[in-house]
Order: sequence, then C-alpha cells, then structure tokens
Amino acid sequence: MSETVPAKARGEEVLSTGIGRELLERLDDWTKAHPWRLGGQAFPLVVLEATDASVDAGAYIDALAQAAAAADIPHIVLSPPDAPETSADGGDRDGAAPGGTPPGITLLDSLSKPGAWPGNGPAAGRYRFPRSDLVRSWEEAVRSAAEKNRARPASTTPAEEWYDAAVLLPWTRRPLTAPVWWSTVIVLVAAIFGGIAQGVADKTRIGTLLAVCGVLLAAVALAAGLSNRRIWLPVLSRVGFGTRYRWLATSSFFAAAQGSRGFGGRLNVQLDQVAEALVAGPADADEVAKPWLQTKTFAFLEDLRARHRKLSFTLRGFKRPVPSVAFLRNVTGRNGGVQFLVAMSDVRSRRSELHPLLVVASADHAHIGDLLGTAPALAALPSGEPAQTIEKRYEDWIKSLAGAQGPSTQVTSPWLLRLPIPAHNPAAATPPPLKPRTRPRWTWLWSGRSLLVLLAALAVGGSYLHAQLTSTHCSVHALFFANTDTQLRRDAAGSRECVGIATGGVRFERAPLSTTLGGGSARPDTAHTADQITLADLEDRIAAENAWVLAGHRPYVTILYVGMLTAAEGQESSAVSEIRQLAGAYLAQRGNNRAQAGGGDNPLKIRLLAVNAGQDMAFSKITADRILAMARRDRTVVGVVGISRNTAESQKAIRRLNAAGLAVLDPVNSSDTLRALPQFYGLAATDNDEATVARKVLGGKRAGRTLIVYRSPGAEGSDYGAELAEDAGRALAVAPSSTMLRYDGTDDIGAKVRAACRGSAGDPYALVYFAGRTEDLGGLINALRDGGCADRELTVLGGDEVSRSRFGTGRTDVLLPRSMTVYYTTFTYLPNLLADGGDTDNPFFVLARNELGIGPEERSALLADGQMIMAYDSASALAQAAERAFGTLDLAAHGAARAPGSASVTSGSVLLTLPNLSYQGATGLIDFTHDQHVSGGSGRRALTLVKVTGRDLGAAPTAVCGQLAGGRRAPGLSACQ
Repeated sequence: MSETVPAKARGEEVLSTGIGRELLERLDDWTKAHPWRLGGQAFPLVVLEATDASVDAGAYIDALAQAAAAADIPHIVLSPPDAPETSADGGDRDGAAPGGTPPGITLLDSLSKPGAWPGNGPAAGRYRFPRSDLVRSWEEAVRSAAEKNRARPASTTPAEEWYDAAVLLPWTRRPLTAPVWWSTVIVLVAAIFGGIAQGVADKTRIGTLLAVCGVLLAAVALAAGLSNRRIWLPVLSRVGFGTRYRWLATSSFFAAAQGSRGFGGRLNVQLDQVAEALVAGPADADEVAKPWLQTKTFAFLEDLRARHRKLSFTLRGFKRPVPSVAFLRNVTGRNGGVQFLVAMSDVRSRRSELHPLLVVASADHAHIGDLLGTAPALAALPSGEPAQTIEKRYEDWIKSLAGAQGPSTQVTSPWLLRLPIPAHNPAAATPPPLKPRTRPRWTWLWSGRSLLVLLAALAVGGSYLHAQLTSTHCSVHALFFANTDTQLRRDAAGSRECVGIATGGVRFERAPLSTTLGGGSARPDTAHTADQITLADLEDRIAAENAWVLAGHRPYVTILYVGMLTAAEGQESSAVSEIRQLAGAYLAQRGNNRAQAGGGDNPLKIRLLAVNAGQDMAFSKITADRILAMARRDRTVVGVVGISRNTAESQKAIRRLNAAGLAVLDPVNSSDTLRALPQFYGLAATDNDEATVARKVLGGKRAGRTLIVYRSPGAEGSDYGAELAEDAGRALAVAPSSTMLRYDGTDDIGAKVRAACRGSAGDPYALVYFAGRTEDLGGLINALRDGGCADRELTVLGGDEVSRSRFGTGRTDVLLPRSMTVYYTTFTYLPNLLADGGDTDNPFFVLARNELGIGPEERSALLADGQMIMAYDSASALAQAAERAFGTLDLAAHGAARAPGSASVTSGSVLLTLPNLSYQGATGLIDFTHDQHVSGGSGRRALTLVKVTGRDLGAAPTAVCGQLAGGRRAPGLSACQ
C-alpha cells in the first residue's frame, strides 16, 4: 500500500478484506458491553502472524486500533523498539545492554505508567497501578544502592534504600535523627511510675491512675512504632492498610515461590531478584530476568483487575463494561514482545484467574519462529479459501484452554491464540463501524458529578430544611434533628414564643434575660434566691433533678406542669404568676424525691416537665397535641398540673386531655363549668364560690345600685370575667338599676368607668364588683376616683385576681382613696397557713426556705397571691395518687426489675386513685372524696374574704371570714356562708 494514503482510508481498506472483517467481528464480540458478566470471560493473547514476507500484519493492528478508538474502547498501541542483534559487549542480551532494563520490563512499564492509556478520563476513574508502582520502587532501590555502593562500597543495601523511600515520618530517615521530644520519653516514663507510686501513697483511685498511665504508654509505644518503618509497615499491610503492601504481604503468588517469610522476607527476595537480573551476564540474562518479568506482569494484571472490580466503593467495574485492549506491533524475541506475551501467559496459567485484558499483537514473517506455543493451522487451502474461520479457531482455543494449562500436558504458552494472515486476501465491502461503547446510564447516579449535584442539592435543600426547622422548632441539633416537643409560634402581638414541652435541654425564653419570681428580669445564675430566681434558673434546677431521677434507675412517674410561662414582648410580667406556679411544682418534686430537702423521700420519684402554652394560653392546642403524643410514647406520664388561665383555648385543651383519660389538677382555675369534667380536679374555689362569699360584705342586706365591671373575653377568649360577673350579679341580687360594664383591656377601662361614674351623679353607685385582671385594677381605682364615684364611701368587691395586687404607696402598689374599702377573696391567706407553727411544721414553707431561699421577709411578696403554694399542693396531690397506686400494686416488693419508668403506674391507675384521695396538704385538707364533678364545684375549697381600707393602707389586710381546704374553719375566723 502507498504511504501517501491517509491512515483512516488505509485502515478501512484493510478491514474490508475477508480476514479483516473477521478480525473486526471478533474484536466486536470480545469488547461488547457486558457490565454484569465482565470478569467471567477468558480473553486470549492474540498474535496475528504474517504467512508471507509480503504480508503487513502490523497494518491490521493499526486498523483494529482505529476501530477501537472510534468505538471508545479503552486501548493502547505499542510498538516495541527494534533491538540490535548483538549487545554492546558482544553478547546476546535480548535487546538489553549490560546493567540495563530488559526490553520486556520496559514494555510493561509503558503499559503501567501514569496516563499511558489514551481516553483515560474521569468518567470511570483514572487507571492507577499501585502494585506496579511498588515493583518500580524496588527497581529504583536496587539502582540507588548500586550507585551508592560504587561510590562507597558496602555503604547501603537495596532494602535500606527502599525503606528510606517508604518512610512514614520524615525524621526517621537514615541516619536516624530523633526529634527533640524523644528526649522527654524517659522522663515521661519515670513520671508515670512516680505518679503510680504517689497515687498509691495518697490512696488515689488506682483504677483511674492506671488508665491514664496506660493511655500515655500506648501513645509512646505508637510513636515509637511509627518511627520504625520495619514495625509499622508490616503491621499496617497485614491489617489491610495500603493496597500495594497488603498485596505483597498476603498474595499467594509470592508464598508459592518464596514460602512464608513475612513482609520483610518477601521484600528481600524481590529485591534480590531485581539485583540479579540487572547484573546478570549475557548467557543467563533471559533466565534470571524471568521471575522479575513475571512479578511485574502479575502486578500489572492485578492492578488492571482491581480497576474493573465491580464490588468497589466507586462501582468502577460496572462503569467499565468492556475490557482494556493492548495492541502490539511487530513483536520479536529481541524487542521484548515475545517475552511479554510468554510472561502474560505464564502468570495467567499459574494464577488460573481471568483478567479484563485483551492483547492483540502482530508478528512479521521473519520472526514467526520466535513465538512459542502451538503453531496455527494452514491459513488457506490450495484453492485459496480460508482453512478455518477465526471464530472456529477461537472456539477450538477455548475448548483446549483448560487442558492445555494442566501440568502433565506441558503446552507452552497456552493463552496464545495464533492467527495466520494469508497473502491472498482480496478486499470486499467496507464493514460498518463498531457501535460506541458507553458506560451504563444508571452508573452516572454513582459518580463524582452526581455526587457534586447531590452535595449541591443537599446544601440547598439542607439549608432550606435547617432554616425551616430553626424557624418552627425551639431546638435543632446536628443541623437536621429538631426537638419536636417544642415549636416556635408567633403570638397575636407578633412576638415569637417557644411553646410545648421542655425536653432535651430546651429553654422557653429566647432572650439572654429571664423573668424573675419578683416580676423583674435578670440573667440566669445558680446563686439566685427568692425573688431573684428566674424562669431559666427553675428550668435548670428541674432538669438537674430529672437527670438525677433517670440516672438512679428508680421507679418514677412523669408530671407535666402547663402554664403561660412566656408572654409577648413587653408583657413579661403577666407570666409571673405561672412562673411562681412552676416553682411550686418544683418544690413538690423536691419534697417527694429528697428527704434532705424537707420532703418525704418517697420510693416513687417524680420527673417534672414544664410545658409552655404561650401568651394568654393561645397555643394550648399545640401543647395538648404534644402532651398526648408524649403520653402515647411514654407510659410514665400520669397527669397534668396547671392550665390555670380560663380561656377558650385552655378550656378546649382541658377537655381534650379529659377525653383522652389524662388527669388535670388545676391550682387556681376557678371555672364553674370545668368542675363537671370527670378527670378535672380543681384545688381553687369556683367563681360561684367567690361570688357567694362576697355576699358576706352586705351583712344580709340587698345590694343597692351596683357597678359590675368585667373584662371581655378578648382575642384569647377568657371566660373568667364574664362568668364571675354573672355569678356576682346572681349572688348579690343587685338592683335593677345596676350596670354591667364590659371593658376590653387596660387601655379602655379608665374611660369607660369614668363615663359610668359621671353618668350616675344623681343615683351614685354604692357597690362596685370587679371581675377583671389584676393588671387592670389600678386603672379601675383611678377611674373611680377621677369619675367621682369615690367622692363618698364606696365598697369595691373583687375575686382572686385582686389578691395578686399589692395595696400601698409603693411604685408598683395600688393606691386607694381614703373613702374606698376593698374586699376580695383569696384561695390562700398566709396568716391562716402560718398559724399554730405552720412556719416550721408546714413542709411547703420549709421547702420554700431551703430550696428557694424564701424566708419570712420574702413571703408577703412571693407567696401572698397563693400561686406557688396552690401549684405545690396540686403537684403533691398527683404524686400522692401515683404513690398510692404504686403501693396498691405492691411494685416496691418486686425490686429494681420494675423500676425503670414504672410502667405499671399509668395515668389510668392514677385516675382510679384520685376520687378516693384525701390527705393533709399545705393549704389544708386535699379531699377529692366529696367531688361530684358537677358545675359550680363542691364548695369545700379554701377561700378567705379579705378587707383593705384606704384610710389605713399601712396596715396588713384583714381577714373577714374564711375556711381552709376541705371545708374546715380557718383559725380565728367565722364561716363566710
């Protein structure tokens, strides 16, 4: 063929011949994409032999390489350089000069060097040859040792040179230069033993001391091991670190030839083989270099097989569905091509392993004799027809392969498939090109690009999800794990509040300052006492007590306190009463759990969880959802304490909890209607009771013209004002000329009351009944004075909300006109509770003093409103019911087996115990045996009528009449009814 013909046209012309079409069909069949079968197919070492000197077998190699390139088949084309017939020293060295690299080794280096394979892009990962690199490092170590020994005889060995190259830490190279910290090792060891001696002498816990010493000694031993390459390298290779080192240490290829000598022994054998091959004489060079060539061939084949392994992290075997192809032009016995093929065949026969490599070589007619193995049959019959098709020759080779590898058969190079190329080979039609080989589409899902897309999607989606979680949940940890027991919600005033159950370290307040028991704000501090204690301080103390309960694996029940623990911005003081209630529930927990705190150290412990329903209990539905969800997953939940504000939302929540069979013990909710619920137990007197007691002021007379001022339900839907006003009007039997005045809040109470007073100038009001919130009382008193109602003697009656106000001349006190007398009802009247040694005998006051630092000086400010002590009795009553259920079931007799979670004391068993509960509480007799669960209550709750006059603001309020809890008479007071 003319050399001026373009290479592509020449390749098409070669492949259009009969033998060319057959070769192309075979190449197509051998390299078809079989991602699920690759690794189970035997690929021959194909040699195209020119049957005549006029046949250019290399042209078929070029044509097949062009077809492979067009089909995106991973391939490489090598042309082994021609070697001189005689070496420089006059000997036959198979193309290698004395001391040089044999040509077969050079050929393998061309196949395994970085970037050798064209088209080796990142689609399926680049070819890497770690085992071949290891063999190359042996060669470099041998040459380096030889050069240094020529300059300084016996100055080094190949093993030392190789270990220096494989060093892990730079300062461990020869000569060993230990770092400065090595000088402290002896001192450290001496200090360790000295510490042990000192610890024994001082009776220190020897276990802890020995553990610390063991860790230090292990660190020193590790540093010493890493400093010595002869230690860390064999160890790491054995345990699986380092592909190349593990291959040398564990492969049976080396064990079969060299025995079990360990890592170092195998390394020395390989280095000796390379050294012998480099210095061998011409006569025995071929035989000496043979082990070296086989080791290098084995390394290359194992590297290639690893690049096609399916069960790898990158699934690279599925991404490379076709074998790699190596094309070799004009192999001879002198250019290393024949030695390469023989070594490849020997390793495959020896290992009995299939490698994803197809080798197609050509041999010209003059060097056919260099080839080993079975000679091919005639290329053509005398008629010119092919003697056998290539497909038939391949099938015969497959059939004979198993037997040809048997030791007794002694077939040389059984993996060679020699195909003759006849001289008479007429051209025909140009064959169609091979279909492009592509990786399966599904493998793109597991690739670097997909990973980048996934990471980008995760970054965007994760950021969005994290933003959503942080905007809807109070606590998000580890980016995407939110505490679902709490949520962030925006109230009617636009403030964001954390509502739900405080679990997992959640704190309800978002600002650094926390609301105190005294109504102010401060930063949390464990040293706070009395009115300095903040909500955050209480949450921390409750969390610590809960941790103690859980850590001790004691039997326990879970009680949830529900209240308005946070408020809208600027209205934080409105949450003080519920924060005080939480403090009372905490005192009940401590009194139940700890004898040293002044309590009873009961065998059934209490785990207390705070639940926030937000401003005006607006998020009671969310809290009810969270409570019921917790009750379903945690059987230790036995009931709820709190929900003291009587709003539409809180009533719905109470009814849901009641329907679910969960007990609700309410400290100060005075609703008439809630008493009819079977699972609701209120410790406070009802609105009807308060209105009836207020009748005592009239002394049996009918009320004259009365102004009843009550607060509208408002946005929160509070029923307290309207219900109390209705009960007051009925109980006082007010005159027909009386006025029912409804106001909306602090902003409009003054204007409406002043207008009512001015409009009554001809028929003044003799009595005013206030059924509003404590924060509105100051506005009411000022409006009565400014409007003229207080120009004459005026009596003002009020419910329990008034008891939360302080009358006097202080900055936050309510100032009364001299003509005004205020009567109000209170659930707790401190002088009643402190009478007869209550200061020392009543466990509540003992706990308040010991745990919160509330002494006699702080009582009037923190305890007069009754919030704390009523919550204490509510939580204690629920704990008592659980304790009695625990005793009835005799769980304590079963030991610790029933302890974790107390699974047998459930909300159901507590519900059965509560109707029969009667015990002495802090406010008197807590007695549920007379509760009929009817509207209006039983009338047996504690209630005291208190009088304050404007003429004597400096004096303490005076009790007019009252009773203790359980319907018992208060000391020194008459009954109000």
